Amino acid sequence: MYNMNQKFLLVFFLILLTFGMSQFAYSGGSGSESSDVLFINQNYFKIELETNPSILEGNEEHIIFDITTINDDTGQVVLGTEHSVEIFDGQGNLVVDFDVYSPDEKIQMLIVPSQNLNFLGETMENGVWLASNDSPLTIEAPLFLEGGLVDVQMTLLSIDSEPVSGTNTTFQILFTIGEFIPFSIDIDDVTHDLMFATYFDKIENFHYDQRDKKLTAQMPFNWDENFIESIPFVHAEYYLPKTVDIFENHEILLTVNGISYFGTIDRSGDDEIVIHFLLSSKKLLKMIDENPSYLNEKMIFGIQSGKLRDVQKSDASLEEGDKIIQLSSEEDWKFHLSISPKGKINPNNDVTLHIEFHDPVSNAIIQQNVYDLDIFLNGNLIESKKELEAPDGTDSLKVSFNEVGAALVRISNVNNFDTSGEFSFKVSELKEEIEGDHFIDITVGSALPGCENDNSCYISHNLNIESNQVVLWDNKDCSAHTVTSGTPDEGSSGIFDSGVISAGDKFSFKFEENGTFDYYCTLHPWMIGSITVGESKPSVPDWIKNNAGWWAEGTINDDSFIQGIQFLIKEDILKIPPTSQGEGSDSNEIPAWIKNNAGWWADGTIDDSTFVNGIEYLVKSGIIVV
Repeated sequence: MYNMNQKFLLVFFLILLTFGMSQFAYSGGSGSESSDVLFINQNYFKIELETNPSILEGNEEHIIFDITTINDDTGQVVLGTEHSVEIFDGQGNLVVDFDVYSPDEKIQMLIVPSQNLNFLGETMENGVWLASNDSPLTIEAPLFLEGGLVDVQMTLLSIDSEPVSGTNTTFQILFTIGEFIPFSIDIDDVTHDLMFATYFDKIENFHYDQRDKKLTAQMPFNWDENFIESIPFVHAEYYLPKTVDIFENHEILLTVNGISYFGTIDRSGDDEIVIHFLLSSKKLLKMIDENPSYLNEKMIFGIQSGKLRDVQKSDASLEEGDKIIQLSSEEDWKFHLSISPKGKINPNNDVTLHIEFHDPVSNAIIQQNVYDLDIFLNGNLIESKKELEAPDGTDSLKVSFNEVGAALVRISNVNNFDTSGEFSFKVSELKEEIEGDHFIDITVGSALPGCENDNSCYISHNLNIESNQVVLWDNKDCSAHTVTSGTPDEGSSGIFDSGVISAGDKFSFKFEENGTFDYYCTLHPWMIGSITVGESKPSVPDWIKNNAGWWAEGTINDDSFIQGIQFLIKEDILKIPPTSQGEGSDSNEIPAWIKNNAGWWADGTIDDSTFVNGIEYLVKSGIIVV
């Protein structure tokens, strides 16, 4: 299922391009690592360490662990070397130490992951272990039980049985061995099998937050500046099946310890998305000041589902402002088309076509394009443009259709390649726009329970108007709704009824008589609202509005703000139904959205009625006691 070895090699190649020839004796799981060069016996030497496999899959019988000493001046392999070897884990704990010798080109060892420590092999007369071609040394040790950081320190003791000289004869190689870790998460009662690859240290746990649609993996990490300066990068990857809709069909936001991070998201595979975290030492050092103190010993890799991606949708509509996406005939481009303003395309009204040129695999915008554009209406060519330019990968053109019918836009001859893509849509009759004196939005998401908690199903929830004025309801949700006079408990009063209002459609009603008119949605009965005709609530004093703005900014405390609210209640500006006081909340905390509303109300973004609705919510919830 996961072709991860190939993907890792590609990623490691990209790492080399990114970081160049590092001065650190460190590797990110390549399987072959080199030390720094040391001056010994009047020559320059270095060590090469080979491990195989370089990525753990959990079924390894042993890890090949070979040490080669090289004369850096001549490039020749040094024979007959004896080393004292110390191997530490990622936390600096000494796991195993031993002296070893080989007469051959390599010191050849096999490390068997085990909870016990045991050496299997031959020794020399001086007690040094032999690790030659004919007699490799096998070491059972608590190494490579899982992926992570390994610190190997190799002190050169002798060459051809002659002791060596030099101020420093200890070579050090820090490297990581990768590990694939399978795990499962439940999303909307569906279990998905995923994979995580770590090339630095063990992963302690995985967690999926259903509310925030965020997946995290936690790893031990030392945020000490000196440690970070000793490593060039940290590398980890998520492997997500494309069946996980919240990540496949949405943008993916990456975080490290809650800090936004720009990583690499590879969607080119047929079955999976690979998300790469590759944090350089320089990047990590910049993050130290932002890193929360309680995470000083952890690194948490987070991925969160964001907005819908620009992908081909079966129900995509130009009228709704969607991008329509077509793969070119030769599959060498993805063309995106959208229009502005959004809405139905009518005769003799200018619309602007927005065209984008994308890579078919990565979906990245391709720059420097020259193309031809032909526009047809009812089979007749009405406009043809040749050698249009899109230097930044996008272009916009105005077009007008003189009659209703079937329209077609054809993009062709891109950069002189014989490739094309076509988009078809409808030009509709112009309908008279419904007008109103007051406007109410049927809000996005109101088809699901929850909007009734803060009176946001209809905005504004309570509306005061004068007689003979028209109220227009605009269905901005993706579901159908109704606007029906009456209440869910008593049913329709028969004064007005919109019938089913489809997504994007509107309904209006002229109120000629004074009074209070309750209404609700028959399809979603938690949605309620009210229109008051001929009666208006007393105006809110300016000092209350100033208080609200200062409170939202944190200049005054909650008590000062609540004093103003108590004044509103005392002066009967804010009316609270007695039967609803103290219901609906187990917390005395004022919700953040109330403070947001206060700031928006103070600067005029929302009206008095909407703000007062929020305060009524506090009283009804028992947060403010009348």
